[in-house]
Amino acid sequence: MEDKWHAVEERGRRRGVTELLGTHRYQLDPKGRVSLPARFREAFAEGAVLTLGQDGCLFCFPRAEWEARSEEVRRLPLSDPQGRAYARVFFGKAEAVELDAQGRLLIPQRLRQEVGIGREVVVLGVMDRMEIWDRDAHERYEQTHGGAYLAGTLQPGSRGSL
Repeated sequence: MEDKWHAVEERGRRRGVTELLGTHRYQLDPKGRVSLPARFREAFAEGAVLTLGQDGCLFCFPRAEWEARSEEVRRLPLSDPQGRAYARVFFGKAEAVELDAQGRLLIPQRLRQEVGIGREVVVLGVMDRMEIWDRDAHERYEQTHGGAYLAGTLQPGSRGSL
């Protein structure tokens, strides 16, 4: 039992990622930049990687978390067709980005187009990553899944869940 908790503690120290929590609404500026919440900026100080997310959003990983997630994907067997497909999308749609001096993140146009991000966006903290959604798409997602979560019928790992 002690070894299990030691491993969790070591993983947390190794990654050193600030908890990313909360829902924030913003407008992209004309160049496609979004301001990040002040408490998120520390997590992305060493850079970030944006990639195509799931459910209609972009995933934004702090550099340390990207390295850990990349290793998980690299471990998928090359002989597995689904693993190859996942890696192609995960890495093929990825782009390294940096925060500017004002704490803004430039979202490349090709990624904005991929998920239909317009001017109004939602920045969602999901513990170890940030998600960037088009505001209307996020509202539809919340309408679809929010009631089930509140009712206690949305369970992790079950069919039809997130």
